[in-house]
Amino acid sequence: MSKKLFPSQLDDEQIFLVVREHWVHLTLKLIVWGFFAFLLVLFEQAGQANIPQLFLGTWGEVTLLFIQIYTLMLIMALFLIVVIYYLNIQIITNLRVVDVSQEGLFSHTISELHIDKIEDATSKTSGLLGTIFNYGDVFVQTAGTVERFDFHNVPNPAAIEKMVLDLYEKNSNFAKDAGENN
Repeated sequence: MSKKLFPSQLDDEQIFLVVREHWVHLTLKLIVWGFFAFLLVLFEQAGQANIPQLFLGTWGEVTLLFIQIYTLMLIMALFLIVVIYYLNIQIITNLRVVDVSQEGLFSHTISELHIDKIEDATSKTSGLLGTIFNYGDVFVQTAGTVERFDFHNVPNPAAIEKMVLDLYEKNSNFAKDAGENN
């Protein structure tokens, strides 16, 4: 028995693509995190050199508490960045498109769209980084209760759009052929 990527995955369902947010966006988030980590190091070094009283006595205890809380928040933020990046996935199978969105540590949403419910797929690449690194958004239009599936900042959006449309055409032709044979 193979490992399931999402709860309702069928045993005979073929997974064609599992995609996460492009690594450039992860890198941008890590750069912002690094900036805040650098601020902590700068505060400690510049503060001890220029304002040594801030690190002595009662003020030193308050400063140490501030540094510890700030460090804890930095570690938690790094953990959240990595976990949310890892758990946010879009899966394209031969039967459906699945979007697993992790909104926080204790909240996630799984949305499924059957291939035969697709009305249109659109890809969009914008911005200098998106053009250079070939990432963007894919929008899958449906006729169901969820009007549109949005995959943000995914690598190679045009290829994903083509794959979704090809699977739709293959699936709809299969359904038509089965209907004609009966």
